Order: sequence, then C-alpha cells, then structure tokens
Amino acid sequence: MPASLPRAVPRAWGTAIYRTIDRIAPAPFVARELGREALRRGDTATATAYAVTLPAGGARDALFASIERARGDEGAAIEYELAGLDLPRLRARIDAMEATHPRAAYALAIRLRDRLATTTTHPDALANTEWRCGMLATNVVYHGHRPARWNPRAHRAFLAAARMAPYDNTYALALAAYYYRTSDNARARRWYRRVVTLNPASADGWSGLGSVALREGDLSAARRYLATALRYGPTAGSVRILARRLAARERP
Repeated sequence: MPASLPRAVPRAWGTAIYRTIDRIAPAPFVARELGREALRRGDTATATAYAVTLPAGGARDALFASIERARGDEGAAIEYELAGLDLPRLRARIDAMEATHPRAAYALAIRLRDRLATTTTHPDALANTEWRCGMLATNVVYHGHRPARWNPRAHRAFLAAARMAPYDNTYALALAAYYYRTSDNARARRWYRRVVTLNPASADGWSGLGSVALREGDLSAARRYLATALRYGPTAGSVRILARRLAARERP
C-alpha cells in the first residue's frame, strides 16, 4: 500500500484512490507512490510512465534507480543513485561489494566522493566518504594488491578526512594507524597523541602509543601506555594485541 495512506485501507483501495487523485489533480507524491506500486507488481513500463512526470530531484532519481535495478541494469541504477545522492543505498552497495570486489568498491566510493565534492551541503558525508576510501584502499592492499600503488591512495584519503573533520577521532585514529602500518613511527606517534588529546579515554589511542614505543624498544613507555589503555578499554582488540606483544618481548 502506498506509504502515506492509512494502514487500515486495503492496498487495492489505496491504489485506486491515488489513481483518482492523479486524474483529477496530479501531484508528485501521487505519481511517486503509483510508480512504486507499479514496480511492486513488476510493471516497469507503468513505473517509468509515472517517473517521467516527476520533477527533477532525489525522488525522481530514486524511482528511476529502482526501475533500472528491476530491469537488471545495476550500472544504470547506480548512475541514478549518484545523481540523486542516495547515500544509504550507495553506502550499502559499497559495503556489499567490498568483500569480493574491493577495487570496484573503492572505485564506486571515489565516484561518490567526487559527487559529494560538487555540493556544499554534505560536508560530514564527504569527510566520511574520504575515510571510507582510505579503508577500502587499505583493504585492497590486504587482498594482495600492490602496496606501492594503494598505500598512497589510503594516505591521501585518511589525511583529507582528518583535515575536513579535525575533531573527529575516527579519522585521526585511521591516519595514526596508517602511519604505524607503514612504519612511520614519528607521524604515528604524533597522530596517536592527537587521538588521546581529543579523547583521553581512547584505549585505541593509548595502545597505539604503546605499540610505537614497543617497536622503538622503549619497554618502560610501552608498559605505561598499556596500563592507561587497560584502564579505559581492557577488552579492546588493540589493547590485547599490545599486551601479548609486550609479554612476548619481556619473556626471558
């Protein structure tokens, strides 16, 4: 049943009411709901007829995306979703692609980032998408693709996200972890310090500082950082890893 009709009204009645409204006083919300109802019946031709009457905008793009997906044209559906900035669907599509097609997921995330960059209305979404691009590029490396090609892409994305949202610890932590993973201890330390400055209770930030200290052979500092990390997040994965590595180094 069209979403804006009372639930007590049977679907067939609701559709008939909307068709009557559409004949007497056409309105975009009516055409949108009738198009959706046609798609539920598998009638893409009728859905298209309603879609073309909608004004340009997100509702029109979303309906056309659903029509193309029903026809089996995923590429065309994604184009409409990008045009309409359907963030939930695009993010879900990227997430679904990541495990089996990490480079394709990255390519779609880059397209979403570039589309967001053309607007001034989604700054948080742009920073988040930059961060997502960095995570996807890192995942590509884990899948065995060339670090020399993909690590710089991850770095640019993480740095862009951290600069766009300097008080968001998620992005600072991602950048710190990138520097640690690529053995840039000085920058890793600097960014882990930023993490614990922004959030003194960040177990990941303190364990990151401990991991850098341990790598540099400063076991005393590593113990201090581990003690602080245990205070704030004794079950955090990064804390457990640091504890195991430190114990292994201290073992006679």
